[in-house]
Amino acid sequence: MSNTVLATKWRPKLFSDLIGQDPVVTALINSLDNQRLHHTYLFTGTRGVGKTTLARILAKCLNCETNGVSSKPCGKCASCLAIDSGQFVDLYEVDAASKTKVEDTRDLLENVQYLPTQGRYKIYLIDEVHMLSTHSFNALLKTLEEPPEHVKFILATTDPQKIPSTILSRCLHFNLNRISQDIIQNQIKKILHNEAIDFDDLAIKNISKIADGSMRDALSIAEQCISHGDNKITYENICKILCLMPSEKINEIVEKIVSNKTDLLMKLIDQMYYQSADFKYVLQELISIFHQTALYKATHSLSNNMYDKSIKELAEKFNEEEIQILYQVGVASLKDLEYAPDYKSGFEMALIRMLMFAPFNLESLNKVNNEPLKQDTNKDQSISEKKSIKKSKIEDGEILSIENNWAIIIKRLEIDSISKNLANNISFNFKEGNCLNFLINKDLEGVVTKKSKDKLKEALSNYFKKNIDINISISNKNLSTIHKKNEKDYNDKITSANKKIDDDDFIKTIKEKFNAKSIESSVQIDD
Repeated sequence: MSNTVLATKWRPKLFSDLIGQDPVVTALINSLDNQRLHHTYLFTGTRGVGKTTLARILAKCLNCETNGVSSKPCGKCASCLAIDSGQFVDLYEVDAASKTKVEDTRDLLENVQYLPTQGRYKIYLIDEVHMLSTHSFNALLKTLEEPPEHVKFILATTDPQKIPSTILSRCLHFNLNRISQDIIQNQIKKILHNEAIDFDDLAIKNISKIADGSMRDALSIAEQCISHGDNKITYENICKILCLMPSEKINEIVEKIVSNKTDLLMKLIDQMYYQSADFKYVLQELISIFHQTALYKATHSLSNNMYDKSIKELAEKFNEEEIQILYQVGVASLKDLEYAPDYKSGFEMALIRMLMFAPFNLESLNKVNNEPLKQDTNKDQSISEKKSIKKSKIEDGEILSIENNWAIIIKRLEIDSISKNLANNISFNFKEGNCLNFLINKDLEGVVTKKSKDKLKEALSNYFKKNIDINISISNKNLSTIHKKNEKDYNDKITSANKKIDDDDFIKTIKEKFNAKSIESSVQIDD
């Protein structure tokens, strides 16, 4: 095997060798073959997609001694060989990131009026042109307005938004796309076959994914893996080199989310931390899984990848809306990850948010299905509120009680204001089969209408993903309802606010001096 860097050794020499940029290549071929040449070309796109390579191929097309100006340079003449080796005297390559001053630009353009020494055209290739200063752009602008016939400018940048519009308007602009994962995979496999390097398909698939549309990045990662694996690329080596978590671990995270096993999930995160896991990468993989799950529920087809098991589990456990919520939580958490004290704590918070949306298990809502729940109306309700996520142990594990989480369920139901008013004024009694039994105070009997009851039943059926029936009985007892709780909380706040007003020394002074009184009914509490 040659010691030459793969990205350099396999750099395309002709338009036909360039991958993933067919629209741009077609446009350039047509313009060259029809002799419709522009004086300034602008190539934009992310790193490693072929901007500089395309510029050098174009330079050969313009200066080939054998075939003249055409889309197929011979690659064997003195000009073609000199351009390939970086020794062509009429090709001026400038890195604008290190030559930003106006003096550098003026020095570059000082000899622009003179004819080329060796080739047909003088080629000025300015890479990362957006890094030029304002004065440098102004100096370049004059030449671009009236360029000599023997001069061609090729500008390349990853950030065209920073280029002045006066420059952009004088360029023939070509945007190079990110290269697709499939194309990168095929190209890497082709190169590795020619280099006699062993590899497994899962490794190549992950390299193409991590490269994020950059062929150069993909080849750099592959070369790193070759060195680490002694001329062999494996999925395990990629995980070790890039501190990535194996797919088995990520599948395990999904399984813990599905089963709502918080303790085990936190222990798993601790293990990953000591294995130097890249939590940003893991979160990105989870988001990708949620995205693929949404597609699976819509199309009922899998891409046959390493996360198929997790996708099926998520699709079975969560509905479309819940998958969307998980996806949004993941995306929002990814944005917030940079602001977390560390990636581990940020990742933990992301998973805790996701666990909040685990579906309720209707079959396990109560430990005893047919036995009415005893209510102590004289008991302070604040105690039960402190236990808002109370869990009961059954065969399926830890699940949430509908009694203690009725307020949460109401918030998630898609119902109108009338049905919501009904839900807020009823108290859960017991479950019998798929029928939920509620109680309502006699003075609120009028709230129960056929329409509101049917709407609430439909919403609960959609929420629990099965047919739910509800029965509402009249009770003479003082029932504990969401409405009463909210009313009590509000009154407590009013009372507390009035007490703070009365205890305030300044208010006391005002009252004594002016014989003033505070009107309790005027006190308002912000929600």
